[in-house]
Amino acid sequence: MTTPIMPMATPTNMTETAEFQRQHWFSPAFPVGGYAYSHGIEKAVETGDITRGESLTGWIDGILRLGAGRNDAILLAETWRQAGGAGRGLDAGAVLELAELGMALGLSQERRLETAQQGAAFYALVASSWPHPDWFAWPDGREIPYPVAVGLAGAIHGQALRPLLAAYLQAFAANLLAAGIRLAVIGQSEAQSRLAGLLPAIAAVSDEALASSPDDLGGMALRGDLMSLRHETQTSRLFRS
Repeated sequence: MTTPIMPMATPTNMTETAEFQRQHWFSPAFPVGGYAYSHGIEKAVETGDITRGESLTGWIDGILRLGAGRNDAILLAETWRQAGGAGRGLDAGAVLELAELGMALGLSQERRLETAQQGAAFYALVASSWPHPDWFAWPDGREIPYPVAVGLAGAIHGQALRPLLAAYLQAFAANLLAAGIRLAVIGQSEAQSRLAGLLPAIAAVSDEALASSPDDLGGMALRGDLMSLRHETQTSRLFRS
């Protein structure tokens, strides 16, 4: 009987591990519940603000550069720094304050639910699938916004900030495009080219967040915020935001 030859295991270096982590954390299969939220896009489709791929991409570009995408990136970056990602120790008080700030930035009940639900799911999943001896046990009863959860987990696991920001924003944009697919605004093939076309916005917002602080938080995606508020009273809907 011939004994099968098994391939020798190749040690995984830190760069490969970090890349694997990011692909895992932001994979559509990582069940944070993002598929349930459209970030107000469902209402924008109903009102006719979004009608096809071009208007959907423009809408998402605006959210990235001027709305929640930019604010999320700033919150993620500052959490990463306060959690020790910049070589300092964890400042738990500062991270908890950032979480409160992140929740306060939600301009509608649905927007707050969107970030809190995904943040809690992400943090619990990383804790179970990527255990770490320095893991920070989030206080019971305290909400954790999605970008704060990502920044904290990223710092604990030694993720470099710039690729972490880009991966988060890419996943955010991809989820909004997926909402457009479910709303029959765009097809799957076109969605992929549209996502590739959002690279300049993702790169620009990531770079801006590297040099930003909480003092730079703010937004001008007024129509997007309005759609989020109006979605709360939409009668027939697929999404929770």
